[in-house]
Amino acid sequence: MSKTWVVAAGFFDGQDDVWLDDFISDDTIEFKKVAPAQKPGDWHHRRSQLTSLGEWKSHLLHVRSAFIDRPDGIITCFPQLALCAAVLKRLTFSSAGRPKIIAYNFNLGALPKGVKKRLLRLFSEQINTYVVHSPTEISSYAEVLGVPEDRVVFIPLQRGEIDLQRDEDKDSPYILSMGSAGRDFDTLIKAVDNLGIRTVIVSKPSIVKELPKTSNVEFLSGLTQEKCLELLASCRLSVTPISNLESASGQVTFLNGMRLGVPVVATSSPGTDGYIEHEQNGILVEPFNVGAMQAAIKRLWESETLRDAMSDRARTDAREKFSDEAISRELHRIVQSVSKTP
Repeated sequence: MSKTWVVAAGFFDGQDDVWLDDFISDDTIEFKKVAPAQKPGDWHHRRSQLTSLGEWKSHLLHVRSAFIDRPDGIITCFPQLALCAAVLKRLTFSSAGRPKIIAYNFNLGALPKGVKKRLLRLFSEQINTYVVHSPTEISSYAEVLGVPEDRVVFIPLQRGEIDLQRDEDKDSPYILSMGSAGRDFDTLIKAVDNLGIRTVIVSKPSIVKELPKTSNVEFLSGLTQEKCLELLASCRLSVTPISNLESASGQVTFLNGMRLGVPVVATSSPGTDGYIEHEQNGILVEPFNVGAMQAAIKRLWESETLRDAMSDRARTDAREKFSDEAISRELHRIVQSVSKTP
């Protein structure tokens, strides 16, 4: 008899959405998707990073719909849904140990302290496995949650195949840097100013507003995902400067670059740990070090041979280690393991 696992994610529209479960072939497991009644807005346009009471209510209703048919397990994407699932499990099924819960995409950003930390620990035992996207986060998240380290598992963040070809703009080459969470654009701006290299930064309006303006840097906001990928496919280098040294940031940006075969430079941090191998599939630089950032950019910018070598390796690694197919095998292993626990 097969076990039923429900996947709850705020980015789902319905059963036709494609996610990791669609790449798992196992007659003993049946996956079902549960979409929210109303999709949450784009977080890039949020005025506050805090989850409002109305949003918590929506998350609870979303997760409650995953509990209706009493599945064997639930996979939640992102911490808010995981916490709601833990609360409902404690209130309803705790004595029976069902459903099993896998908290996927468990990225807390800044590590919580005080009241927030105590609230997490109040329900943390209800979740069987936490999936984080940096090996550095295993010990720190286990401490925050008050759970053994073997309950926190590292699975790399995946990026699906991008339906776009690499087409570098050689007539007007530029560096592209994108993202909002945990970025250190100040260091990048100083480095490219010293080098006089054209650079495009794409970020939230509130972040762009606070950055120093310079003739070398063009600032963009409010772009569609398609436009961002087009810019990425055309740039000479993708640079991800990271200020968050506690947890994972920047992975979507540099993984998309690796997928497209764009040479990447990034700050050595929890976000790059487990993904970028220095001098192999990209270049890592010390945090907040303008000189190191400048030297790495100059070296890649001026050497087409080096760019081509790193691009080839990055594209191969992205396909073999960080693709939907590769990561679905990791998720399958976790689901099988959790299903066997009492």
